[in-house]
Amino acid sequence: MEIAKNYLKKINIVKQCPANLLMRQAGVSYGHIIRDKYQSKTANGIKPISIILPENYKENKTYPILYLLHPLLSHEEVFLEDGYNADNILFNLINQKKAKEMILALPDQYTPVNGKAFTPAFDQKHYDGYDNFINDLVNDVMPFVEKNYPVAKGRNNTAISGFSMGGRNSLYIGYSRPDLFGYIGAFSPFAGVTPGRDIYNELKGLFKESEFRVKDEKLTPNLTLISGGTNDFIAGDAPEKYHKILEANKQPHAWYSIPDGDHDCESFTSGFYNFVTSIFGILNKKKN
Repeated sequence: MEIAKNYLKKINIVKQCPANLLMRQAGVSYGHIIRDKYQSKTANGIKPISIILPENYKENKTYPILYLLHPLLSHEEVFLEDGYNADNILFNLINQKKAKEMILALPDQYTPVNGKAFTPAFDQKHYDGYDNFINDLVNDVMPFVEKNYPVAKGRNNTAISGFSMGGRNSLYIGYSRPDLFGYIGAFSPFAGVTPGRDIYNELKGLFKESEFRVKDEKLTPNLTLISGGTNDFIAGDAPEKYHKILEANKQPHAWYSIPDGDHDCESFTSGFYNFVTSIFGILNKKKN
């Protein structure tokens, strides 16, 4: 575990997100939410996306962007609901200068091929619609967002993270396209990035264990952060398993467990807090 231990030294891990960050505070700007839609050629239809811009953003200025992916059987704005409060956490931290100003993008992950959806269920046919999101994100979402919003382009300005199935997809997409994403966050990631099992199925895996790595060292993510609760019935040991596989493949990353953490909002807010306080140059700032 030496790689992860050494990498973890760069980050001041907080196991529990401070409760006051979930609340709106006087004098803090909480961004401007735009509920937009785009044409998804991948899904053969129109899909929703929510974009949160800094309150006082300037059109002649560009901002790094974080794509935040929702769990299975959920929707793109779930992280704005009570308990998750991702927008409150982010903008409170920006106000405290513990996070960089950024754009938060909340896409709808579910992308069945040609829009042919299957009845929501814990099975591979339904999971296929999530696995296919990589094509929607790269070919449809990112070009749309970069055309219509003041996004700073390039992998060093682009992050992807998520919770549960969103965490699984963040690892899959981030390690499939390290040329596009410089930061990867997986909070309580679901099984299936590599061959394994969730609570219902044996999963084929999106990578073989030996392939779960960046082939070109120059494209090694600036940060990969994985977290998981010790009492997580849904994700089980998948988060720690991913850590061990990356360790075996000599991939720099940070991993930590959340004592007594379940598959819940508290585990999300812990991972989200540590991720947004460590991306887009904040790590380097902490070292100076």
